[in-house]
Amino acid sequence: MNLSLQSDSTTMTNDAAVRLATSWAASHHVDVNRSEAFARQWYLDTPPHLRQAAELHRELEFFFRAAAKDAIYWQSVGDFTEEATGVWGLQALKALGCLNLAGLIAALILFPTRGTLPSTIGALGAGGLFLLGVLLVWPSFRLASASRNRASASSAIHSHKAGTASTWEQLRAANDADPNVGRKERKVATRLAWAMTAAATLGCLVLIAAVWL
Repeated sequence: MNLSLQSDSTTMTNDAAVRLATSWAASHHVDVNRSEAFARQWYLDTPPHLRQAAELHRELEFFFRAAAKDAIYWQSVGDFTEEATGVWGLQALKALGCLNLAGLIAALILFPTRGTLPSTIGALGAGGLFLLGVLLVWPSFRLASASRNRASASSAIHSHKAGTASTWEQLRAANDADPNVGRKERKVATRLAWAMTAAATLGCLVLIAAVWL
């Protein structure tokens, strides 16, 4: 109690700073060890005339608020990638793959049953388009999974580092990372998905035209 009421004009010792940080941590329900470690580093980095109770209180408030926000930010980075390449994204890739596979089977069935040259060419063209869509399934899945795994792992690591940081240096290190990890793979997977969609759409149009010829 006396420590918290210490005059701002009186500098404190290292032990007093640690005890004040311990008391502050208990009243604010934060990790005591982190608070004490912050106080020790604060004492070393702060000029003697600024080593005051009010100043330490302000620094503790600011640091723990910043660390919590950074931890939430990195978690949100992982959540975004989870949504972009999660269950619905993978299900969409499966649906596109199945659609192209069904079209390829239809083209193969149609090919020997049509006698005219335009119909034969149409069936071959449609089959080629559907085959392309089928072949793109594996790389799109692989890239989507790689994007998800890399981004989730990176965000989890940096969120943990930010949430457990005890000094400004540790917090800066936690934020010294690329938030776009996995983005390149995700963009390529998205382009492949669009290519699969285009292949299925064009394949269906060509197949319909071949049937009517």
